[in-house]
Amino acid sequence: MRLKNKVAIITGAANGIGLSIATAFVQEGAIVLLADIDEEKVIYEAKSLAINGAITLGIKCDVGDTIAVKNLIQIAISQFGKIDILVNNAAVAIGGNIIEMPETDWDKLMNINLKSVYRTIKETLPFMLKQKSGSVINISSTQAFRSWNNWTAYAGAKGAMLAMTNQLAGQFGKDNVRFNSISPGAISTPMNAKRAELEGTAFLEKSAAQHAMNRLGTPMEVAMTAVFLASEESGFVTGEDIKVDGGLCTLPRYTE
Repeated sequence: MRLKNKVAIITGAANGIGLSIATAFVQEGAIVLLADIDEEKVIYEAKSLAINGAITLGIKCDVGDTIAVKNLIQIAISQFGKIDILVNNAAVAIGGNIIEMPETDWDKLMNINLKSVYRTIKETLPFMLKQKSGSVINISSTQAFRSWNNWTAYAGAKGAMLAMTNQLAGQFGKDNVRFNSISPGAISTPMNAKRAELEGTAFLEKSAAQHAMNRLGTPMEVAMTAVFLASEESGFVTGEDIKVDGGLCTLPRYTE
């Protein structure tokens, strides 16, 4: 019960890493607001997690929309009176050669993957400052550190997220509000499973081979890192990025 009675908001919580973080937080005693653009799925998952008496709430939220984000934060405050943990996980994966990528695709990715982080922090931070405590966890990516062909926009957004995390940690450390990030490697998520259906299982095999541990990570391995960063166990940790990548960034391997 490392997160007992802490109130957490997780974006992109209907599937994959976000859902695993929500599951782990519930298991550790947190009150969890699951936010996602897929209203039906996020409400279903929130109700499933509440079966054993946990307090959860599934909320439809398009993090690309300022009014929707304001509404999400206000629901948290009106229902529970505080926000202890914010996990910025929602993202879209849009690839494309920078020479050919339409500006509309670039703008959509930046709006969802980066500007959403600005939105959620802008709305949440005043409450954390007032209570003199808080943990913000931004889910970045190893793509911020490594080069994959035709993923410039995604890498750019995730790299900017790291810079934001570091800057905010320095500015608000005196207020006991901590900012950290997690950079996963290739994780066995529904999104990657869908890619495997479209591209073949060779995609997953090549992805696994890029890691020193020669396998994909699991969403729960990322989630338990988030539990650490959300808990008092990491009370003196801020401005850090933790790679959960099975050694991907350790090796010079790269395969298409």
